[in-house]
Amino acid sequence: MIERADVSADELIINTDIACSRTGKTREPVGRMIQSPVVTAELKKLFRHSSHYLAGILISLGLGFVSFPIFTRVFSVSDYGTIDLVAKVLLLLTALSKMGLQQSALRFYDGRLFSSDQSAARRYYSTMFYGMALTATSVMMVFWLALGFAPKSLIDRSLAALLFLISSLILVRALTSLLWVFVRVQEKTRLYSVFTATTKVSTLAVICLFIPWLGRSVRTYYSGTIVVEVGVVIILSAMLLRGCLVDLHGFDMTLFRTGLTFGLPLIFYELASITLDAGDRVLVRHYLGGDALGYYSVAYGMSDYVNNVLIVPINLALAPIYMRLWTTEGQESTSEFLSRGLDLFFMASAGILAVVMTTSHDAVIVFASSKYRGADALIPILVAGLLIYTSHAFLSAGLMIHKDTFTMAKLLAYSALLNIGLNCVLLPRIGLQAAALATFLSYLFCIVLLRRASCRLLPLKIDLRALGKYVFAAVVAWYAASHVELGSPVADLAGRFALSLMLYGGLLYLMDSRVRALPGYLFGPRRHPANVDNEELAATPGNET
Repeated sequence: MIERADVSADELIINTDIACSRTGKTREPVGRMIQSPVVTAELKKLFRHSSHYLAGILISLGLGFVSFPIFTRVFSVSDYGTIDLVAKVLLLLTALSKMGLQQSALRFYDGRLFSSDQSAARRYYSTMFYGMALTATSVMMVFWLALGFAPKSLIDRSLAALLFLISSLILVRALTSLLWVFVRVQEKTRLYSVFTATTKVSTLAVICLFIPWLGRSVRTYYSGTIVVEVGVVIILSAMLLRGCLVDLHGFDMTLFRTGLTFGLPLIFYELASITLDAGDRVLVRHYLGGDALGYYSVAYGMSDYVNNVLIVPINLALAPIYMRLWTTEGQESTSEFLSRGLDLFFMASAGILAVVMTTSHDAVIVFASSKYRGADALIPILVAGLLIYTSHAFLSAGLMIHKDTFTMAKLLAYSALLNIGLNCVLLPRIGLQAAALATFLSYLFCIVLLRRASCRLLPLKIDLRALGKYVFAAVVAWYAASHVELGSPVADLAGRFALSLMLYGGLLYLMDSRVRALPGYLFGPRRHPANVDNEELAATPGNET
């Protein structure tokens, strides 16, 4: 399965608050450069740690790219759809079971105090660990009761038995998310990359080992997953919590209540985001059946993978930069930075969409196998919707800076309701294409709402002239490359990919002076900022010569 690798908006806000409270940083006058050795050292640490996290995420994405063609060939179309459906249900239940405590663990960690006061450290770790176990176990038991009393018309017995099996992962994944917070606060960043890669490889290996024994079924897939993830929790707990850091007598009810008070409001954003992303799976299965869900899951998985290649570096790099600009330079510089960044994002997105439109048919055959033929028609619509939604990293910056996650959650909830409503109306009428169309329209609706709300706090400029050039270049590249025929799906995929990318880049090179200047910036001699031409600094997206 291909998994998303998103960075929570709430985590960003919490991390920013922690950084400001620890450093006591105040706003610097515009134009000043900070030369403090302490800040320089922290920036180096930030870069080093970010590279560790990025390595883990990229390894995870790469391994997902390897496991995807294996699982699509091993499991039937219907079973693959059920695997994806169960994964989305599990994601929603895990988010609910955490009750925001993983955010509280991040917020209330005090390394300086804990290094000198062992009892305070024990109280913190014990409360967070046992508190998470308590909330996750409670949600798991309520889920058991719901499965027991659910009517067969809503959940058939075979699906109910499968959901009962995977319910143990609610507790396991809730604890895992907390343990990853402990990894972060203890600054054991290499451990993150090691365990991310090891978990993915082990899961793939164990599932493949179980297949001859248990058969090619959804139960086999999740049995292997449970074995590996339980082992990961046990090993991580032993490594991170040694030295009697977790003790039942150290559980502090006051700290637990404080953590819930802080964390509960933050889960609404996460739940709304998950519902918007995954709410259509249940409806596809209900209206169109298991095979249709399998086609849709493959199309969405491949689209999500393409989107993750772009959104991972944006989420890791963008927000810390604009938070720093807001603190040190003010609104005008932050707005200009985000406007230019958004324009570059549109440039990259148009090129990605051109490549996807050209190669989706061959990519499905090569990576998922010919039995998923037909899913390729959904991929361009889904990629377009996901890329539109990814622009929220820029367009919702005003809400992020002002910590208005309630508005973000509310707008996401409206969009999720629109997605569900469109699926209910359109799926019985036009089939599987409706799910992709509903995703596209609901993401577009979400971005329009987010931009309207956020731009009241931080206005951004969109250069429509430059956007028109990107669309023109993308259409030309798609039309020309889609007529390439080299005789096999692999050759067609490689040829069309390369040609569409070169045509798009070449057209922009001819039309846009920024693209023509790029080789000089990348390979030319480095210049001191003071020597950069003022006109160059003042250039705006779309100012071509």
